[in-house]
Amino acid sequence: MIPVLYKANATNFSTYGIGTLADTISCQVTEERNGSYECVMSYPITGQFYSEIQKERLIKAKPNDTSANQMFRIYRITKPLNGIVKIYAQHISYDLTSIATTPWSADNIMPQVALDTVFEKALTPHNFTFHTDYENSKPFSVSKPKSIRSVLGGEEGSLISLWGGEFEWDNYRVIHHQGRGTSTGVVIEYGKNLTSLEQDADISGIYTDILPYAVMTDENDNEIVITLAEQVLSISNSTLVQRKTLIKDFTDSFEMDEVITEEALRSKAETYLKNNPLGVENPTIKVSFEPLWKQPEYAAVLERVSLCDRVTIKHTDLGVSATAKVVTTVYDTLAEKYVSITLGSAKSTLVDTVSSTQSAVANATEKVDRLPSLMASAINSATKLITGQSGGYVVLRGDDTGQPYELLVMDAPTIDDAVNIWRWNVGGLGFSNNGYNGPYETAITADGAIVADFITSGTLIANIIKAGTLSSQDGSSYWNLETGEVVLRAYATTESVEETNTRIDEINEQKMYRLVISSSNGNIFKNNNINTTLTATVFSWDENITDTLDPNQFIWTRVSDDAEADKEWNDKHYGGAKSIDITKEDVNIRATFFCDLIDTTTRKSLLG
Repeated sequence: MIPVLYKANATNFSTYGIGTLADTISCQVTEERNGSYECVMSYPITGQFYSEIQKERLIKAKPNDTSANQMFRIYRITKPLNGIVKIYAQHISYDLTSIATTPWSADNIMPQVALDTVFEKALTPHNFTFHTDYENSKPFSVSKPKSIRSVLGGEEGSLISLWGGEFEWDNYRVIHHQGRGTSTGVVIEYGKNLTSLEQDADISGIYTDILPYAVMTDENDNEIVITLAEQVLSISNSTLVQRKTLIKDFTDSFEMDEVITEEALRSKAETYLKNNPLGVENPTIKVSFEPLWKQPEYAAVLERVSLCDRVTIKHTDLGVSATAKVVTTVYDTLAEKYVSITLGSAKSTLVDTVSSTQSAVANATEKVDRLPSLMASAINSATKLITGQSGGYVVLRGDDTGQPYELLVMDAPTIDDAVNIWRWNVGGLGFSNNGYNGPYETAITADGAIVADFITSGTLIANIIKAGTLSSQDGSSYWNLETGEVVLRAYATTESVEETNTRIDEINEQKMYRLVISSSNGNIFKNNNINTTLTATVFSWDENITDTLDPNQFIWTRVSDDAEADKEWNDKHYGGAKSIDITKEDVNIRATFFCDLIDTTTRKSLLG
């Protein structure tokens, strides 16, 4: 979908507003479960509507595979960099942050009635409505003037803290679900549509003990704090060495007329521990996949995914099959496909299985003296970034006495205009793409800590899954699950090791083909200005074997909205070329091109 621009006070989004932003270079929408919901767009200063893109104005964009188009309000526009600006916009529901409501309270009220009252007491006219499928009543109050957004969630006593649940933001409609999403039956599988898998974890939510308490009021309106005789309950399966206690208030867990006793408190605390694994890491799994429902042969499957849906992740080689909940989606509005989805805590089975498989492989006996392809790729990428960069500004900052204390490397001549900035002082070295005040998400600090995408302390945890690669802690042993490359530097003689070695030998004997299509002139074309050459390159493991293959093995196909024209085009390109020229004559509005590698004898695909 091409984004559409509207004026700041627009309420009718069925029109084309100010205009369609056809010159948009990129547009991605990120939504988190009960969290942020934002659109980030790149637009050239030469674009038709560049002068119309202003703060507070609205952008209509497609946020995912299943939802209706949503409105996002612009709150930040960067200075032009290489002729391109980046536009940041929040979902229109963030308008509720600046709409105030007045104090009131109720002893026992259903959430629908409570929020209807909140919306009615708003001091600013608005178009928002609220709906929930919760029906149980609880005490509810707005203790002081506050924004409607904070009443919905984000603080103690809010709707989400009292009733729980999951929000769905549909333009002006606020929908509060007991459980958003469904078990769709969608399967994301290695060798089918899974393109990458990343694992990350931290210990911020891990504890060794819990200290439960509850507050009750006696006949004289005096507050009495109820605790356990032993004060804390030990979490038996905690992986921490240093003691860490969670202090939790269970007052809201008791009904209005329920007596708070020590035994009742202990029971609720034990139930809470049973339902919340506080002693183990809560990892996250991020996967990228191809939307097969867009391909003609899969069109009837309708494997669409949206936030809070439960999907199944499979990796046959690892014996992995786990169901997980989608907690974050990143969606490419222009290409209408997910960049990635992140799976929540329900995926622990998947992580456990991957980790145990990694341990078995890391103990196998084999000595290979090749540089890991992951390391080679990282070195190559870093070299290109550092040696190919031009421009930039270096600033040495000093105090009132002129004594220098800080070195800055920026993408603009002044601190106020800089977006990408390196900052080096006595506290450490850090990089921010959010200006001088950060946050600095890549940093080396003076206390010895390293902060990066997946490093949050001075120690790099052993279980790393990145782009399909399982790696040991020192990086000397790894298994590239995408190419099949295995490098093992360990020694053992157990039966399980022998079985693992046998399996690795079987995999190494197989021919694993991978076909990559490259374009000589980019991947996206606009204004019918199309002229490029598509070239197919075939790898067997990590070796380029394209020159050894018969051109008749390469079958090119086109998929567009015109099936009859596609058939005619496909018949002309049924084989005989490792590369093809694409011009505007080959594309009617929109088309996608594929290449398959076949066995010329059986006419079957060799790509699996």
